[in-house]
Amino acid sequence: MDNLALEKYFGRIHYSGDRSANMENLKEIHQLHPKYIPFENIDSYTGTVPSLNTEDIFQKLVIDSRGGYCYEQNLLLHDILKYLGFNVDLRLGRVVWRREESSSAARTHLLLTVNFNDQIYLIDCGFGTATLTSPLLLHNVEPQQTPNGLFKISKNNSSYTLWTWREKWLPVYRFSLDDVELPELEIANWYLSTHSDSGFKNNLILSKVDENARYTFSENTLNIRKNTGEKESIQIENDIELYQMLQDTFGLKENAVEILKQKKNK
Repeated sequence: MDNLALEKYFGRIHYSGDRSANMENLKEIHQLHPKYIPFENIDSYTGTVPSLNTEDIFQKLVIDSRGGYCYEQNLLLHDILKYLGFNVDLRLGRVVWRREESSSAARTHLLLTVNFNDQIYLIDCGFGTATLTSPLLLHNVEPQQTPNGLFKISKNNSSYTLWTWREKWLPVYRFSLDDVELPELEIANWYLSTHSDSGFKNNLILSKVDENARYTFSENTLNIRKNTGEKESIQIENDIELYQMLQDTFGLKENAVEILKQKKNK
């Protein structure tokens, strides 16, 4: 990471603030990142294992205007925040979305924590449909409002659980503050992008969030959940509609569309 790369990243997310490592800037970057860099698994869906090399991630998500899933999103954000001077760490979580909080799960989700003014904050721009748009104070049992919904964090011994409010409290993932090493990410990344039962290999998934709504595409359906509470589902009937949606809704470019077209033509 250098100043030129930082400026390119800021341009990608339309950030015009200064480079100070303060909470105001952290909040703005956290909100803009998932607005302009969508969650997408086009690589794993089309048979490519996403690279976790930081230069490759920067090229893909920033220069090539692609999106990525949690490892790519949060590794990029980790490098940006670290370069700005934040005390940021990698953490791994066990996804329990749409299941019981106590459900058994492997540590396959990458998230971040930032230690700022002796307080620890959860940072996560890579969970797709429930991705955060603001830092959450870790040791706060009360619900915390973000620009895109209400969240809370519960604690059980050394384990934490992130929850989101969707007419009721739903668990998103469990995590701890254990250190994470790159080989752990490589193993999880390989598994999620190659295993025959992986949803990232078998289903095209896209998500983004802006100041108005969350947009999620899966199983041929575009779901829009507005901040006002309104929900809309749109069926994507054919490839033409799919390719148009990638560009119009998720801000992807022709390079992403071409990868999908190659899979369709095989």
